[in-house]
Amino acid sequence: MDMTSSPENFRRSLRESFLELLWRQWRALGVAAHGPESMQPIDLEALLLATAVTAGQDRRLWQAALQWLSRCHEWINGARLKRMAVPFTRPDEWLKRPLIDADVWGQAAAVLDPAARKQPAAENDVRGDRALLPPRLRKPALLQLFLRGIFGVNARAELGLYLLMTGEGNSNQIARETHYDQKNVYVILERWAEAGFVSREKRGKQNLYSLKPGGTFLLPAQDDKKFWRWEPFFRSFGRLFAAVHNEPWRSDTYLLSSLFRAQHGNIIPFARAAGIELPDPQLFPGELFFAPMAAVLPGIPRYF
Repeated sequence: MDMTSSPENFRRSLRESFLELLWRQWRALGVAAHGPESMQPIDLEALLLATAVTAGQDRRLWQAALQWLSRCHEWINGARLKRMAVPFTRPDEWLKRPLIDADVWGQAAAVLDPAARKQPAAENDVRGDRALLPPRLRKPALLQLFLRGIFGVNARAELGLYLLMTGEGNSNQIARETHYDQKNVYVILERWAEAGFVSREKRGKQNLYSLKPGGTFLLPAQDDKKFWRWEPFFRSFGRLFAAVHNEPWRSDTYLLSSLFRAQHGNIIPFARAAGIELPDPQLFPGELFFAPMAAVLPGIPRYF
């Protein structure tokens, strides 16, 4: 086998590109670290979950995330985070183990516990706070936090963000993408339509909602690369990240090829957004699928 497409090289390349994506997003939130910041609107809860997936491979990043949570916990939507955490903290359907270790997730839960926040900060936490800057809400990457500053830390912020990013949607689509209850989403959209904040158009049996033209005042800055489907992105790549760092997948090209094949359909939308064409699994039987997929997968996180 060509060593450039070995499991070891793929693990190293995927680890580098995925962790750098997470660092870019945390830098945008105010974590002090050398390197560029993300320009894509982040999803704070999804970012926390993805960072927890990688905690065993980058303790410095995880500690920085915990310090940010300790200082800026008011921006976190705890109920939404709890819903989104389910597929990350329960045994994964493919790997048969949780993507996030229970001890790691317990650390995040402890930081977000209101009782724990009343205790005096430890000396290392105080030093860590000095390495954090307050989030600057007018950054393009912090559009979610900007909207939470306007609407509050509730469903309205993500509904507005969804409509800004995608243009339109029905209540079922929006609820599924934003991780809120469909009935609650429907009530908010109907009230917005009655108030003239969104347009409502009947198509078939569904009402489609879109922001009125004046709603674009909510955008801090225009960006041609609009992407916000971070929860499914991080779940797919978090699964790959966990596989390449754990037995029996980490050194088995056949098992990795099978995982690539199973995840191919989930990854296609992210590859298209990044302008990357995935190889056709039908053209590469068995473990022959490993090399072409391993060559292109790390490039997807790099794009964002």
